[in-house]
This record gives sequence, C-alpha cells and structure tokens, in this order.
Amino acid sequence: MRGRIAVIGMLLAMVPLGACGGAQPSACGAAGGRPHPEIGGEILYYCNDWPAVNGGLYVLDVASGRVQALTSDLAYNLDGAWSPDGTRIAFQSTREGRDDLFVMNGDGGAVRKLTDGRGWNEYPSWSPDGQWITFNSSRDGVPDSGGTLYYRDLYMVRADGGGIRRLTMHSGSNIDAAWRPDGRTLAFRSNRSGTWDIYTMELDGSALRQLTHYDRTGGGAGYARWSPDGSRLVFDARASATGPSFIYWLTVGQDDLHRVTFNESGLQFDGFPDWSPDGGWIVFTRSHNGEQLFAVRPDGSGLTQLTDGPGYKDLPRWRPV
Repeated sequence: MRGRIAVIGMLLAMVPLGACGGAQPSACGAAGGRPHPEIGGEILYYCNDWPAVNGGLYVLDVASGRVQALTSDLAYNLDGAWSPDGTRIAFQSTREGRDDLFVMNGDGGAVRKLTDGRGWNEYPSWSPDGQWITFNSSRDGVPDSGGTLYYRDLYMVRADGGGIRRLTMHSGSNIDAAWRPDGRTLAFRSNRSGTWDIYTMELDGSALRQLTHYDRTGGGAGYARWSPDGSRLVFDARASATGPSFIYWLTVGQDDLHRVTFNESGLQFDGFPDWSPDGGWIVFTRSHNGEQLFAVRPDGSGLTQLTDGPGYKDLPRWRPV
C-alpha cells in the first residue's frame, strides 16, 4: 500500500501535470455495480486506470450501485474529502499544472483553488465545523527527510483559502491528519520514531501521544480515521515490509488492537479505511486481483465487495449524513 502511494507520487512527477481534456471512459466503476441497500450511503473514492484515467473522483451510491464521475479531465484528481455537511469536497489536483488543493460542490461543480502552488499539497481533511482544512505539504522545503527521501508537514487552511498555518515541524514526515469530532484533536501518521505510526495531538502541538508502536523491520500503521463518536480510530497496518496490510481499530486510551480483516491467498493489502456515518460499517480498499472497494462490520463480519471492473480504486470516504 505504501508502495502504491509512492508510485502515484512518481507518476505525478513524470507525466504532464495539466488537464489534458477529453472525457474519461466507462472505467473505474462508472458502469455501476450491485446494489447493497443493507449498507447504504454514498462513498467518494479516487480511481486510476492509467493511461485512460490518470486520476478521477467518483461517488458510489451503495444502496443502488450507481456511480457518478465528478471529474472529467486527465489531470490527477485524488484525496477527496467531504465537508461535514456533505455538500462540498476538498481534493488534490494537478489541473492547473501544479499539485494543489481545490474545493468543489458535491456534484463536481463550482471548483475553487485553495493553495498557491508552493510544494506538494495533499490529503485534505475538514474540521468538524467546516471552517478549516488540514493537509500535507512540502511547501517550506525539505530540511530533513529522516532518511526516507520523503518529507511532508501538516498545515491547515481556511475553507476559503486564507490563513494558512503550519502545525508540525519535525524531521521526516507528518501526514494524513484526521479531525476528532470534538474539533480539538488530530490523529495523524508520522515516521518520527523511525517507522510509520499513528499519533494524536492538540492543534497547538501539545498532548502528543503515540498510539501504535511498530518496529523498524518495515512494518507500520497509517491512514487513521475517527469513529463518529470520537472514541475509536480505524487504520491499516502491516507487520513487515513484505507482508500484506490489514484493517484494525483501537479505542483511544486503551492498548488493545482489534483486527478486522484477515489474510487470503494473493492478498496484497487492505487499506485506506473509513467509518460509515452510523459507525456500523468500515469501507476500505482491497488489493487482490485488482483494487476494489469493500465494506465490513467492525467485528469483521459481513465482508462485502462494493465495486468491480477496471481501475484501481483507493481512498474511499463515506459521505456524512
């Protein structure tokens, strides 16, 4: 999974970054899928079917199986994130030639640029009141990558594009922040200890706490997302560099990890999890003879494939209700 993120970054650097025009073909689930009214809801996701689709954003109506494409150019459009009221989407795009953040309406209209073209700007996440958006950026340079050759810090920007603030300043990378529903605490991924682990902190950087503790043999954890009640974090993790990753959750303040998904023959990774608005389901990406979206209950039951067809489908986020 971490390798797949790196490949996306390499492709962004190697291919022309501007929008190339033309409509995307019927890939990435756009032909629709099987209905699952027992699960319901709408899921925003990113899909790559290169070279036909460099990176597009789509919405799956889980109950009906219908899929709507929100982007129609051949720029990279990814890392979509719903606003708390479900009416807007923040996302990363190369449509203007650089890697910047944008906001659009939930139907793909009224696109507005948020960042100024400095550095790489990625992975937005909205504050619970809809006023701020956190994101990863390399905009202030690369003082020390911690030996990883990858450097990002966390920033926040107002939803109208003003008031950018830096939240972390540390060697290595601090990325993939998610707001706790109380609006005061962030969960994020960092390699400051020498491997990727999940941390929490207050917005001013205080009360830093490391929640996972993986060793330096290539294992690690990431992409943490808060449960709707703010008590649990779901995330993906792998025990070694060569093994698959799986979905876990933990209750904040407790040490026990609860494993949700398990090994199957040919499985490469389960990753990028997110909670349904009622906390009853977890959506995630499974790489196993392709890359599709699945849903599962937090106790590991009810595993259900939500998409099929060509394209690598990643970074699913359930629409708030």
